[in-house]
Amino acid sequence: MISIEQIHAFALVYQHGSYSAAARAVHKERSTIREQVVTLEDIVGVALFQIEGRKAKPTDAAHQLISRATNLSKQAKDFELTAFSLLDEPLEKLIVMHDDQIPTAWLSSAIIEIKQHFPQLAIYVTYASREYAYDCLEKSECHIAIMATEDSPRTQARIDTHYIGNLALGAYVSPDSPFAEQDIVSIEQLRLETQYELSQTREGDLGCFRVSNTIEKISSLSLATALLTQGGWIALSCSLAEPLVQQGLLRQLTLNEATRNYMRGVCLFFGLTSNNRDEIRFALDCFNRHAHPYLV
Repeated sequence: MISIEQIHAFALVYQHGSYSAAARAVHKERSTIREQVVTLEDIVGVALFQIEGRKAKPTDAAHQLISRATNLSKQAKDFELTAFSLLDEPLEKLIVMHDDQIPTAWLSSAIIEIKQHFPQLAIYVTYASREYAYDCLEKSECHIAIMATEDSPRTQARIDTHYIGNLALGAYVSPDSPFAEQDIVSIEQLRLETQYELSQTREGDLGCFRVSNTIEKISSLSLATALLTQGGWIALSCSLAEPLVQQGLLRQLTLNEATRNYMRGVCLFFGLTSNNRDEIRFALDCFNRHAHPYLV
């Protein structure tokens, strides 16, 4: 009979490309992972991997089975986590991580409603890159992360996702910038200027729109607005930048390479057992509902 452990081992090797890498991912011995995969191959009667040096290359049979193996592996983990969470005490602290391009008005309105519903619940909110937040979710060190959608979800992730819409990004300068007087600005013009980027931004994050030859990290939007008076530009979510535009601190550019703003998908990432927690379930609903004015 095929076991969940064998299916899980197969999915790990498929994802990581070798028995050793798969074993390291789950802190097990290489021999244990290999034995489970070999046993699975014996049961189904076909080879799932061809060994080439240290690499395990998936066969056609592996390609046909991987989507089902991934689903079964995740469902089994979901069952395990849910079963062990049944005796959990009421949540005292909600930890939320978010991309630094997420509008503060969205976050604050959702948090206010959560605190009204659960007045004793402490809510910790912090900036994070998607990679760091993803890692914290897997380790149960974070409950909810509001981040850019991920192109290739990990087989091993102990998380689920809910897509909530697209966030528009634009290029912004100081109103005193020479670019602010131009009807249309080209990407080539921006490439020669210093581009500022918020400090938490990493590859794959919402604000990762790197164009310039010179990229400089900055710690806050207030610092950005001060530095931009001396030149340069920054890519920001339009919803985040709008209050600064209204205050006359920033001006959005119209780029000739784009007829509309650059769009990035946004997801709520959360643990597989979140639906068993009233506090987390309610918070997810709040973040989803309060996102609507800011996403397209």
